[in-house]
Formats: sequence, C-alpha cells, structure tokens
Amino acid sequence: MATFKKVAHRGASGDYPENTRLAFEKAIDAGADMIELDCQMSQDGHVVIFHDEKLLRTARVRGTLRSKSLAELKQLDVGKWFKPAFKGQHILTLEEALESVAGKVDLCLEIKSYGESAPGIELKILFILSHYDYLDRTIISSFDYRCLARVRELAPEALLGVISGAGSRDDPVDVARQLGATSIHAQKELVSHDFLRRAWDDGLDVFVWTVNDVRDLESFASLGVQGLISNYPKRFRKVYSR
Repeated sequence: MATFKKVAHRGASGDYPENTRLAFEKAIDAGADMIELDCQMSQDGHVVIFHDEKLLRTARVRGTLRSKSLAELKQLDVGKWFKPAFKGQHILTLEEALESVAGKVDLCLEIKSYGESAPGIELKILFILSHYDYLDRTIISSFDYRCLARVRELAPEALLGVISGAGSRDDPVDVARQLGATSIHAQKELVSHDFLRRAWDDGLDVFVWTVNDVRDLESFASLGVQGLISNYPKRFRKVYSR
C-alpha cells in the first residue's frame, strides 16, 4: 500500500469543534501530516479561520463572518455548539493558527470565497505565510479558481490545489494545468481509475475528501492516492495497522 499524506479536515473535526486550536492540537496528537483549514476575511481585513459564510451553525449568532470585526468575532464561542465541554474555543486568526501548529505539520489552506467577499485575501495570506516561513509547507486550495489564479500571479512559487466537487463544472485536470497547480483535491465520489490516470499523467498529486470510513480509507490508500482528508485522523492508524 502506497504511503499517503494524512490530512486532518478542519483539524480533528469529527471529535472536536472544527477549525479551533483544540481540533488542530488533537490532529497533531493523532499523527496527522497536514491540517486542512479554511480562511476568510473579517470586516476589518483580518484573515481568520472559519468555514461557513454565516456564523449561525458554529457560533450560534446571526450574520455573516465578513460583517463582523475581529474584536466582535473574538467574543464568540465556537466550541460549545459541538459539546458543552468544549466551551471557550474561539475563532483564530491565521497568525494564531500558525503559532498553534508550531511547525509540527504542513497546511492545506482553503480560501473560502462567497458572493460579497472583500478582495485582497490572497495577498494577505501570502504575506502571513511568508512571514512565518510557511509558504513552502502550505498547499493553497480553493473552489474559486480565480482566487488561485490571483495567488499564482502574486507568488509563482506557491503550491496550488484545485478543489473539485460534485457541483464543479470545469475539468480539474485542465484547470490544474492552466494554473500550474501541484494537486487536485477531489470529492471521493469523483475518484475513479480513469480520473487518477489522467491526473497522474499530468504529474498531479491527488488528495481525496472527505474520507471517514476505515474501509474507504484503505480502499483509496490501496489505489495509490497522495493524500486522504478525514475528519478522524486517528483512524489512519487503523489503516496502517491492517
């Protein structure tokens, strides 16, 4: 069975509140090689770690993330929605996330792009990653290929990952070729032998999301994919033990 990158989806998000310091620490404890996290901008221009456009699901308040300042976002609790015992987890800035992982894992950073997102997040992300000497340890990914094109213009050396899901209209191999991407991050239902052959013929790595069942983890690992993205990084140990 091929060696693959063990990627913790939003940290160890199956057992801990997603995209939080706790979820990242537990992913590292579980032996993840890489942490996938989501970035968007606050109203006052800070890059913060948060998945949804709206705050309701994990912060239990109305409104969008982009409508709040960093100070307002810091008042929100994003732990207790998952379990009362996790009360006290707060939204992180990208800088705080980098300090939290402390060089122990690589990153897969997804740029979230919603209809009215403010421009400029790409430059800010690149500046922060460079400041922390993490650019060469980070795959910058997105469903928004225009974001990835802007990253490529600003940083020719950046590692880009083209995300492809069931609703994606463009051929990810063609997009990756145009952007000079290094990887495709594909929804598991899209991954077939033909898909893998086309990607690998172009020299692209393939990361598969979101794979939580141990049998599915084993199946994709046996195909030789370069990365598996899971909410339960501890389950990777079962794959290797078998």
